[in-house]
Amino acid sequence: MSTHEEFQKKINKSLNQMDTKISFLNEGVKGLGEAFKEFEADITEFMAFSAENYADHEKRIKELEKKI
Repeated sequence: MSTHEEFQKKINKSLNQMDTKISFLNEGVKGLGEAFKEFEADITEFMAFSAENYADHEKRIKELEKKI
């Protein structure tokens, strides 16, 4: 085997390893994107719930303060 063929074999092996790692990272990033979308939906729902109940909570606190 010539020096060029040996070098080419090493380079191809490295390129295949890099391709595998990039594919793995790509899948991980997709998973993070999906998880963020779920989190965003959950936090939006929580924020809406909190906003709806804020006035009631504030009213209860004012009534408690009057009693103290």
